[in-house]
Amino acid sequence: MTKLSAFAFVLVTLLACSNRVNTPTIAIQARPGNFCTSPQKITAIYKDYVYDLNGYEGIAGNSAFNLFDENAFVDPKKGGDFHPATNPNPILANSFYWPKGRGNRIVVDLRVPYKISEVYIYDMARQADSIWIYTGTMNNWKLKAAITTKGDMTQWGWRRLPIEDSTQYIMIRLNSWEASVTEAVFYGCPYSDPPKAPAAEYAGERLPAKTLKEFLGINTYQTVPLKWMKPFYNTRLYTPVDFIDRDTINEFPNQQFNLAAQGWFNGAERDYTFFADSIARYANARIWYSLKGVPYWMKKKGLDDWDRPVSKIGMNTEDPMSYGRHSSMLWHLAALYGTNKVDTNLLQVYNSPRFSGRGLMNVFENGNEVDANWVGDKYCNPIEYFAISTADYDGHEGKLGSQMGLKSGDPKSELMMAGLCGLDTNRVRILSFLCNTLRRDKKFVWQGGVQYHSYSVDGKGRFPGEAFAYSTRGTSPEEDSLRIRMKKVRDYTYKYAPGVECILGEYGYDKYQKSKMSTPLVKGYNEKQSQGIMLLRGINAVAFSGFDRLTIYWIKDDWDETKKEYQAFFLSCGVILHKSQNEYEPYPSWFYISTLINQMGDYKPESIVSEKGNVWVYKYRHKSAADSVAYFVYVPTYNGTKIDNYQLNVGRRATSATEITLKDNSEIGNSATRAVRGGVVSVNATEAPKLILVKEN
Repeated sequence: MTKLSAFAFVLVTLLACSNRVNTPTIAIQARPGNFCTSPQKITAIYKDYVYDLNGYEGIAGNSAFNLFDENAFVDPKKGGDFHPATNPNPILANSFYWPKGRGNRIVVDLRVPYKISEVYIYDMARQADSIWIYTGTMNNWKLKAAITTKGDMTQWGWRRLPIEDSTQYIMIRLNSWEASVTEAVFYGCPYSDPPKAPAAEYAGERLPAKTLKEFLGINTYQTVPLKWMKPFYNTRLYTPVDFIDRDTINEFPNQQFNLAAQGWFNGAERDYTFFADSIARYANARIWYSLKGVPYWMKKKGLDDWDRPVSKIGMNTEDPMSYGRHSSMLWHLAALYGTNKVDTNLLQVYNSPRFSGRGLMNVFENGNEVDANWVGDKYCNPIEYFAISTADYDGHEGKLGSQMGLKSGDPKSELMMAGLCGLDTNRVRILSFLCNTLRRDKKFVWQGGVQYHSYSVDGKGRFPGEAFAYSTRGTSPEEDSLRIRMKKVRDYTYKYAPGVECILGEYGYDKYQKSKMSTPLVKGYNEKQSQGIMLLRGINAVAFSGFDRLTIYWIKDDWDETKKEYQAFFLSCGVILHKSQNEYEPYPSWFYISTLINQMGDYKPESIVSEKGNVWVYKYRHKSAADSVAYFVYVPTYNGTKIDNYQLNVGRRATSATEITLKDNSEIGNSATRAVRGGVVSVNATEAPKLILVKEN
């Protein structure tokens, strides 16, 4: 092999494909390496670096990497009898995964620049359709080849496309599901040594465990009396965007916002009253707005909450510059409710008096389940959501101008990722890639947390998006392997967002027994008590998974079991009942959760003592009193099993023990002293968890 010195210049710019914003390019110089004399088959292609930009793998099944997963068995330049069969297109062939004019876009990051000579694709299409191949960067793609599939089974096979270019990135664009190709092989020479395969597991630093109090939260609307919010440190407050952006007269950039969207002006106090005041100031807890939907002016034009909140209808939804009005709203939220005081003359609000730096919150979630696939063509793909988010974070690195984005309004404010409708780690990986390639600073903009939603249900499917749809009932956290599932998600998220909190933003059970997320009935308990038991077991499982926060879904039921409205999923999962305008009634679940927090709120997860057999045991330790230990003990079934005289080993250092059992109308449960003999406490274990508080010497 002849040793040649070569330099590769890779254009890395900062906008999504199809964006038309002018930005300076950055030339990255590759190190000289051993340059091959003739093109070789490129083998250093890894799943971690192959991206389906429309984000279907985590919901609709199949992987973009299916284009390369059989590369080890083929070398089309040399021939052979192997016929690759795996298809990269989603199993769920909905049109929104092939948006008009964009198609299914699969991007390969080769990690180093290559001199590409040719690409082979294996054509297995039953219909004639278009395929395009590009080189370049995420905002500057160059079309290098275009073909039409044969659409004839007798002509299935390899198709050669000459590509003469130097690039680190290659995009293959498939016009529709008819463009069926089952493998792609690249040939070329690297300008520097290709990197090794990525590590399978994250090995970096992890965030410290939180206390149960800091960990737990609730989903709610405003108006719930503060006393019922007491067990929940984290409050996720649903906030419709059209409450804040109600201006139907002034167009961007002259719109006026409503600064009192979740409050009112109290004339007697000469100040505003906000639900967030009660949470942040009086309860000394944490709250964030989960911003849902589009401005009021868009709704008046017939759009709905699943549309993109562009500044003007018709703008490119994948361009950050299309979201100036939304970015301005986030600037105002940070300036109003964050800790940084700005000149109130800068505020574009129609309320009076004005204020700034109220200090109520510093995290804002810009959407809720925008990745929903049940909304058809209004599905928000990762590039669109990145475009909204980079605008919301800092005005797309200031390109939108002044008074744009959270960071300009309050440097201490952070953006939280819109809650994902499932455990779609593939989408998080794609979003991380977009931040790395479309922002100059490569900043992962969702520093306020990556948020997933998940429920324990019995549904099975060909791919993740079918599991909830096909469910018929809820399952226990143990049947669901909840802790193990969540640990896998947490570990994966660390790879792409190290140092960022991981949040389970929705988890809960309906009491209504015909719901697809109904609580399993624990023998000897009714559905209200069973809901509380399952919630406590779920809270414990997620706490030991490594997740940083959990917000239970939902705070209140608006109908009881006598009303037909109760008979639907998500409508009976509250922990309190709103009986009438000013009357609320707590369910057993509220008392059970209160007991857990009142007795163990200052304790952190320490170790899993036993997660097999008839009794499962988890160990917590007090955050500041190191001699205070708590054990979460229960039987992991719901068929009425009891294990009397279970010998709980608490160690020779234990001097005393108190057993806490759950009680329907008590916020602290029943307490009983238990003897410690030879480092062992005898416990009558039940399917309802017991808390064993131990003092060590």
